[in-house]
Amino acid sequence: MAHLNLYVRLKPPRPVADDSRAPEVAEEKWQDLEARWDAILRLEASIDTLRISMEALRAEMEASSRRTLTPDERVHALNADVAQWNKAKGRVTYALPKIKDFIHRSTWAAGTPERKRLGELFETHVRPRVPFPEMDQVEALLESLLKDRQVLSAIGTSVHQECKGISADVQGGLRTLQGNATANANKKRGAAVARGKSLR
Repeated sequence: MAHLNLYVRLKPPRPVADDSRAPEVAEEKWQDLEARWDAILRLEASIDTLRISMEALRAEMEASSRRTLTPDERVHALNADVAQWNKAKGRVTYALPKIKDFIHRSTWAAGTPERKRLGELFETHVRPRVPFPEMDQVEALLESLLKDRQVLSAIGTSVHQECKGISADVQGGLRTLQGNATANANKKRGAAVARGKSLR
């Protein structure tokens, strides 16, 4: 060949992520994100405490709803006391699904993908102050998560108070029934002894 032509085409290199060129984030913004996250963590701790208390309360209510009277209590209990106790036990049937629903929701809330993703972002970016592209989205997610936890906490507190009241009514009704049944039994025994003495 008399001559050879070479054509060279150069491509610009791909841009490399450079943290030094990332926009500066004001310290106030980092602190605001941390404050919101800490508020969420406090609410979640409160919800978890409520859940543990609800699980114990559920077991207590289930046991009290299955409780039956002893033969001696059946004989000596007043009809009004039995009716009151059964009425209180009937409320347990309607309250238990609320407890189970809260326990389910509070357990599920801690494991959602959004919650896990936010936890990772706070460990890898917010705590060490490393800027990241989704900062504006994270603010909206935090606001949504905070409201969700506030609603869940309020529901849990309300259900807990209602169920504690129902459980107290069942236990109180049983104590009244047992006390009156014992007094009634003693009264009948006393009357029987008095009759026996008068026949001598």
